[in-house]
Amino acid sequence: MRAIAALGACAMLLALQPLHGGAQSTTAVRILELGGDGGAEGAYALAGGFFKKYGIDATVTGTSSGGAVVAAVAGGSAEVGFSNLLSVAAAIGRGVPITIIAPGGMFVREAPDIVLVRVKHSTLRTGADLTGKIVAVTTLDGELQLGAEVWVDKNGGNSKNVHFVELPEAAMGAALVAGRVDAAMMTGPYFSQARNDVELLGNADAAIAPHFISGVFFAPTQWVGAQPDTVRRVAHALRDTAHWANTHRADTAPILARNSDLDPATVIVSANVERTVAVAELQPPIDVGLTYGRLKAPLDVRQIVATAQSFWGR
Repeated sequence: MRAIAALGACAMLLALQPLHGGAQSTTAVRILELGGDGGAEGAYALAGGFFKKYGIDATVTGTSSGGAVVAAVAGGSAEVGFSNLLSVAAAIGRGVPITIIAPGGMFVREAPDIVLVRVKHSTLRTGADLTGKIVAVTTLDGELQLGAEVWVDKNGGNSKNVHFVELPEAAMGAALVAGRVDAAMMTGPYFSQARNDVELLGNADAAIAPHFISGVFFAPTQWVGAQPDTVRRVAHALRDTAHWANTHRADTAPILARNSDLDPATVIVSANVERTVAVAELQPPIDVGLTYGRLKAPLDVRQIVATAQSFWGR
């Protein structure tokens, strides 16, 4: 398992593009995260000086796949990673030695940062209409695919009859227009950038639960045990960033634009960055993931929360 993770990490690092570099500080920490709304908290923390405040010399690097982040961190290519909760939970369930240290993005039904979209004027309306169709997601078997599957099943379709493909968000709009995919799970900034060509099909993640933690920060378990003070300082920097980001949308927009290589004029920041870590906010996607076979056995969410809280809390 470790050998496979290491090989995957080496391969994926060829595609990683450095986004930011930190000034000299107390402790150097390499952080991998996703671009797009809800996945740029590390970039916010770096630009806002929150890592520096806690003595962390952070280098933040981005990629488009949550699975790639898990593989890279598990393989030792970075100390901290951000990915969707389901990919991280599935890795933990398989015995990959990683530990959740802080919450990340929070899905809120009333203000979704992830939606299922179609090309404009498409005849697709319901889950049944997606039978035999192709739906793009950033990570196969990740949280975005799970949301689309549950939405299809709750809206007259059968998710087993839908073909999912992995595609970077930056390529989804063009793929929809060209007819290479029929629908896609897109985050707010990419949806807003493509708004002349695509439109909403469904608030898919709301089919999982009205509110839940959709992304988390994690680290190699061995590093967490060896460097608890560093982990705590990273978590505190992220906690302060969460408070700032949720109340400074106008300030986060240009950072997100740079982080995701988007046109600043089109960027709309809609994601909510979670400010607490609790069982009630982690349990729903874990339960649904178990039902849909993403997890082979239940996880002890209370223990996961207790561990993360030991770093996140003061």
